[in-house]
Amino acid sequence: MEKQAGIEQRPDDRGDDYDAIVVGSGYGGSVAACRMATAGIKVCLLEKGRRWKAEDFPTDSWKMMSAVRYENRNLGIRFGPEDALFQLHEQKDSLAAVACGLGGGSLVNAGVMVPTPTRARRNPKWPKEWGRDWDICESSAAAMLRIQSSPVKFPIAKVMGEIVEGEFEESIESSVKLSMKFDAEEPPSNPPKLEQTSSCFACGNCLAGCPYNAKNSTDKNYLISAIQAGCTIRTKCQARYVIKNPHGTCQPDGISRKRRWRVYINEIDFITSDWVILSAGVLGTTEILFRSQMRGLRLPDSLGSGFSCNGNTLAYVAGSVAPVNGYGLNRKQLSEIPYQDRPGPSISSSHTSSLGFTIQSAILPRAYPYMLFEGITTYTWPTGHRFFQGIVDRLKRFLGLRLSQSIILNAMGYDESDGKIMLDKDTDKICFHPPQDPLLPRKIIAFQKLTKKLGGILFMSRYRSTAVHLLGGCNASSDSSGGVCNHKGQVFDPKTPAAVHSGLYVCDASLIPCSVGINPSLTIATAAEHASRYLVQDILEYKNKISPGSEAADQNQFSVTG
Repeated sequence: MEKQAGIEQRPDDRGDDYDAIVVGSGYGGSVAACRMATAGIKVCLLEKGRRWKAEDFPTDSWKMMSAVRYENRNLGIRFGPEDALFQLHEQKDSLAAVACGLGGGSLVNAGVMVPTPTRARRNPKWPKEWGRDWDICESSAAAMLRIQSSPVKFPIAKVMGEIVEGEFEESIESSVKLSMKFDAEEPPSNPPKLEQTSSCFACGNCLAGCPYNAKNSTDKNYLISAIQAGCTIRTKCQARYVIKNPHGTCQPDGISRKRRWRVYINEIDFITSDWVILSAGVLGTTEILFRSQMRGLRLPDSLGSGFSCNGNTLAYVAGSVAPVNGYGLNRKQLSEIPYQDRPGPSISSSHTSSLGFTIQSAILPRAYPYMLFEGITTYTWPTGHRFFQGIVDRLKRFLGLRLSQSIILNAMGYDESDGKIMLDKDTDKICFHPPQDPLLPRKIIAFQKLTKKLGGILFMSRYRSTAVHLLGGCNASSDSSGGVCNHKGQVFDPKTPAAVHSGLYVCDASLIPCSVGINPSLTIATAAEHASRYLVQDILEYKNKISPGSEAADQNQFSVTG
């Protein structure tokens, strides 16, 4: 069941009667909503963005401009729809990009699914309790996201494999698995419905949203299961803050007979529930908690600390002579180019260096404007090089020669996870300081070496941090002195070290207490699976106290230890 913007109010509590409210629908919120709904719990999921169908994703630069929201805190500039698919936040020397829509980041990421590296799991900040069932939860997430390997080695993977092997002796080529469906076939004339999944046509446009429904984003698995189990979904509905319900009454047994929490969508309208699960992403969840703190909710002083950009460093290589086929294809080109010669999914090659970081090459979607990479986000304005390259390419096309190529390079590593997220009280907007990245000089040198081999021009990001993998801010920890939540995702009440706010959970990337050095999507979903096991048990036990015996049968299915 899905509802668009607007809240249906009841006279007594100004909201519908739900056991749990989930805020956000990415790799965290979708997992929580699915696991609760299938356990018979009455759930409402709130999503700030809209539902995006395959035909809605931008396929050219003009459509892309209407799908972007840009905020520059330095200049006080904001433009673009508030529920735009891409949300860009520029602050001083940093740029953070997040997604907005039913499915969250899974709509526009590359769909790369990598098990959490041992190095991250051995980090002292990593909750030891996660290790008890991490492998089980990881397998569960992988099954739901239907992870597959690419059926062929596409041109960009071949080229990068040869270059990296010759340039970096101590590097390991990692097998790339994706949450996509692979079956070589021709694109349908009419895109399939949302519930259906088509096959990947190797068009290379994943990072702008898959126009063929080949990506197993969370709206095609976890959220579908949640809806089928009775979960209500409200799109274009943004949660602002949460507070404890002042009108909740308690019986002698200590059990509240009215809902314990209010989720406000503005200063007047709210929805009540006994459980609130914040899964609005690193910036969104932290912002909601800061606003809640301003309204009296006790929260640890560490809120917003431990922010990580996962060691992200982006670069753009233009004018390469290597046959990388690094630019997305339109529908006509798909009919002209054999499957094995197409660009492939956005990321199909991954190489981990002994220096401590991983480099991946990515396809530039057709919808991305060139100037985004050759001027706005780099040190070089595009007019000179783009004009000259355009003339050369036209001449090559006339002579039947191979055109020049362009690709994106993305390096991930282990930053210090010492960044900070804050709420600017003057503007009521979130702001952040990125963490220190000791590997940045080494990554730049690696980019320079690769560019030399590719025979192109390197455009380095003009930002010290260009973050697409945000982590932390509401870090999981053993007590409130080291984080905001425990390993279950329960939010600490700092009045005593281990006390929690009953019914208030965090279940998204903001729980992850350190960088993981690789694409974090599977790690986030795994942490959400872990938290959801305890969440479901918590709810069923609570409901059983109110109505003894009514939930006993279901509760046995979700028994966990620890």
